[in-house]
Amino acid sequence: MPLPTLEHLLEKELLWERQEDASDLVRWWMDGIQLYKNLLRLDDQNERYRVQLANLLLKAGGDLKMRQHNFREATRLFRQLVRQIPDHALAYYRLGFLALYEQDWRRSITYFSSALTAKPANRAHQLSEEQRAKAYGYQAKGYQKISLALFEKAKQVGNETRDPATADAIDSFLLQTERELFSYEEVKPYIMVSRNQVLHLNKDEVIEKQAERGPSDIRLDLLGEKFLLVLPSDERIELTEQLARLLRYLMEQGKPVTSQMIREAVFPDSKSESIVRRTISRLRETIRYSCRMDDLIHTTPTGYSFHWPADFQIFYRNDDLFLTDILDN
Repeated sequence: MPLPTLEHLLEKELLWERQEDASDLVRWWMDGIQLYKNLLRLDDQNERYRVQLANLLLKAGGDLKMRQHNFREATRLFRQLVRQIPDHALAYYRLGFLALYEQDWRRSITYFSSALTAKPANRAHQLSEEQRAKAYGYQAKGYQKISLALFEKAKQVGNETRDPATADAIDSFLLQTERELFSYEEVKPYIMVSRNQVLHLNKDEVIEKQAERGPSDIRLDLLGEKFLLVLPSDERIELTEQLARLLRYLMEQGKPVTSQMIREAVFPDSKSESIVRRTISRLRETIRYSCRMDDLIHTTPTGYSFHWPADFQIFYRNDDLFLTDILDN
């Protein structure tokens, strides 16, 4: 079957851009991904097609497995972009975040450094002041992670040393080094939000907190390959990333929020006027279909609110905090 012509695909692009308000957002993203893949087959040097495809892959997200696949594909596209345009600071910046998400600390440092030293003539390829500050900050985070890994190797050498005098000398050196390098608490990788507190946790503490859940509490678990709403009965409702993000926002607010507030916080890049109403409807339908609960999301005179008489917990990875920065432009 022959490929469609460029003219035909550009007409489809115009039609696709108008359809965001009338279709499911995830389906719209996936249609866009296929469209820009086809456009790149016809013009593989087109910067706009490559950036659009990479951005859609990042937005589409999905569950953890799909997100990892999409991020790898986006990384490949941004690498092609910097080969094509070596001074594209914004592409290096996004590659830095993608490497950081994969915990490739050395590569993230290299990409952020390239973003900061690039001097693009095209203003659209330049970093804003906020992006420059974040690039320096996340470079520091990468160096911190590398320092911790190297320090663990140094401790391992000390533990394996058989000579007591040498072991004492190593212990003394490491104690002094630890005070100089790590005079602050290492950021824990997980976060738990409840009605009255926000806690940073390690893996064992997450397990303890989940076991402490009250008999009437509900839990939104964003740590695994699937996004789950866990009910007091231990029934699990699987949510899409979009629905989980919306529910998390409503739960964290603890008060009624307007549709405009939801749109700005959860769907900042959407042009659809009905995105909030349609996604709220899908969230209610998903919960109602799974457990026949109709009262988790209340409609208020100005918007919506999350309603649950007992406590709740939300668990998510600390690295989720910088995922939005990947698309910051």
